Amino acid sequence: MKLTNLFAVAALAISPLAVQAENLTARQSSSIEGFFLDEGSSVEVLVDNVGDPQLNVEHYGSEFTIFYYGCEDNTNCDSIQFYSGYATDGSVRLKTVNNFNAEKRWVRAYVAEDGSTKLEMDVYMGDGGISADDFATAVGLWSRLMGDFEELIDY
Repeated sequence: MKLTNLFAVAALAISPLAVQAENLTARQSSSIEGFFLDEGSSVEVLVDNVGDPQLNVEHYGSEFTIFYYGCEDNTNCDSIQFYSGYATDGSVRLKTVNNFNAEKRWVRAYVAEDGSTKLEMDVYMGDGGISADDFATAVGLWSRLMGDFEELIDY
């Protein structure tokens, strides 16, 4: 076998490692921000009331917030929370929200003291993060369940 062919075989053998995408992490907001920007979404990068990262995202017509948790000195976070709040002024009954929670997995809804309703979904990303494909699945799940909730509360 020629030396050039040997190098070609070796390159093919290691190429999956070279093209393996880097995981998304909550360690810095730019990782998740980049995912949404690549999707064509608009992202506003903010800081929450304790100094941790916060993203306000408009993704395919839906608006929601991403909060970061498990942070060390407002960086190196290990998890995120998708969040959406609705000014429903007490029009959504607690029974409606409880039934939604009983029927849906992954998200939780609640009625706040001021009568607004909230929807949340936590994603633990750990130290190594998660693949872009798995994160896209989580975003799709969030988007679908958020749509189900908005339909339920007639928002």
